[in-house]
Amino acid sequence: MGKEIRVLIDNEKCTGCGLCIADCQRHVLEMQNNKAAVINTRCLKCGHCMAVCPENAVKLDGYDDEILDMPGEQVFLDEKKLITHLKFRRSVRQYKNTPVEKEKLEKIIEAGRLTPTASNMQNVRYIVIQNEIDAIEDEVLDQYKKLIRPTSLLRRIIKMPFKPSLSRLKRGFLFHKAPAVILVISPSEINACLAAMNMELMAETLGLGTVYVGLFTRPANWNRKLLKSLGIVKGEKIAACLALGYSNAKYLRSVPKKNANIVWR
Repeated sequence: MGKEIRVLIDNEKCTGCGLCIADCQRHVLEMQNNKAAVINTRCLKCGHCMAVCPENAVKLDGYDDEILDMPGEQVFLDEKKLITHLKFRRSVRQYKNTPVEKEKLEKIIEAGRLTPTASNMQNVRYIVIQNEIDAIEDEVLDQYKKLIRPTSLLRRIIKMPFKPSLSRLKRGFLFHKAPAVILVISPSEINACLAAMNMELMAETLGLGTVYVGLFTRPANWNRKLLKSLGIVKGEKIAACLALGYSNAKYLRSVPKKNANIVWR
């Protein structure tokens, strides 16, 4: 069981400005004797009260995390640089035979950890695969091969994610011989996929290429033997699979995409 998380308010620092009360989604704070006070247990532990307090009078006790102060009015993201980055983003399927440093893998997971989750559940965890990539890929490839044999009618019921061919189902088909794979695990697919997007962005800042391996997640979630070996319990699922490593391809320009389909109401 994790530590109990509690909101603590320093009455000596609190000036009664009410900013924390106005920003509390669950309405667990109210003014008492001109000071903010916690009045019920419905708190999400989201930390908005702590982040908004100008006097630093609110703490979230029970977390072991570095707290940063906002450096003035600095804008962290530059619009043009972000758009340029997104235009040049490529799904990498050619990797150098170079291991990914543990320090970089930890930074990628940190980007996932810092991603907001619904109701502040923080219910995303990660499995880093480096030494067992071949064995895990072989297990899912064998599963695909078994699914090729049913009749075309059964295949439509199963809804195979691609038109399978035995000649394609060889080692490297799923993970593209990437030196590292990260599985993003959660009961909430949305929470996990949001984390995976931030992880992908962090990987690219570290000079790494990534690809989402959607052809792995669906059969892997059907495979009870594999789920058990990975320690994935009932209620959890592999929501995203990121293969990553140092790209062996150099992309020289962006490519066009369809215009956005927008309905203004």
